[in-house]
Amino acid sequence: LNNNGLGIHGGTTIASALVKCQAECEKLGKEPALHTIVCGRNRLENGAAPAFANAFAALKSLREVRMPQNGIRPEGIIELVNGLASNTKLAILDLQDNTFTHSGSAALATALPSWDALEHLNVGDCLLGPTGGRLVIEALKGRTTLKVVNLQYNEIEQDGAIALAESLRTLTLLESLELNGNRFDAESNAVELIKAALSENDIDDDIIGSLSDMEEITDDEEEEESESEQGEEEEEAKDASAMDEDTTRPKTASETLEDELADLVSQMKKQLNV
Repeated sequence: LNNNGLGIHGGTTIASALVKCQAECEKLGKEPALHTIVCGRNRLENGAAPAFANAFAALKSLREVRMPQNGIRPEGIIELVNGLASNTKLAILDLQDNTFTHSGSAALATALPSWDALEHLNVGDCLLGPTGGRLVIEALKGRTTLKVVNLQYNEIEQDGAIALAESLRTLTLLESLELNGNRFDAESNAVELIKAALSENDIDDDIIGSLSDMEEITDDEEEEESESEQGEEEEEAKDASAMDEDTTRPKTASETLEDELADLVSQMKKQLNV
């Protein structure tokens, strides 16, 4: 059911029918046979999410779920991933181009350990955000069956990229990794760290998709993030920025982190004889 214009009411009707179907199967003592649901570009929005969540939880048999571009926002995403958590054989999850933010990302991170067979995860263009993106990335650690991961255009920053390098060390079967459009430099040591982690598993870094459209954080955006996430540290950053630019000025936090990353990359390359 892809691009059918179902809308909220049509989607709810379909999902409710799936619940009834499952109830009939249980009456007859039959195992659930539905393994795949594709329902993308249908304007399901948050309104249809509870019905689909109920259907997912009732079925428990799903192996492939694709629901991209449905205008589903964080509250709906939370409903969906909570319902999907009971489908322990889930192998493919595609929720691209919906809206997660921090709360939806946290729900996905909580559900990820439920899917021991997960091979394909697509949450590109989902506005995971810096903190939400890192939560999802850290939850990927140990998902050893993963082959395809799409995290593009999610405002993931350098700390998330560093966390990704650590998670990648456990993903020995990885075949594709999409990171374009995030908020770290394609030439940064964080990317070198990601490549070193792949090399550790004898995976060619060619699996990383294009990084040609990485987003730069503007000064205004950096200031806003400092206000929301660092509190008093933001005031210290303002004081530091007021200092004269000369060779004796102290290193900024980002410069210190970059130096530490360079040392870490060097150490990993020595261990790998790269």
